[in-house]
Amino acid sequence: MKVTFTTKDPNEIIILSKANDIQAFIFELVNNGFREFKHTDYDYRPAWKKINELIANYNLQELTDM
Repeated sequence: MKVTFTTKDPNEIIILSKANDIQAFIFELVNNGFREFKHTDYDYRPAWKKINELIANYNLQELTDM
């Protein structure tokens, strides 16, 4: 795929080009990240509660439902 960006803000190009990577990271974090801590004595639930809060605050639920 070839894409051309026209902008006065070079950071905008970086953000747009990394959007798919960010989506994949969020999906992996929400759906699989907790598994590493699932069978330990570490209580991961407060961290996951905050992650889910932030996802809701930024209206990113659709990224975790794929």
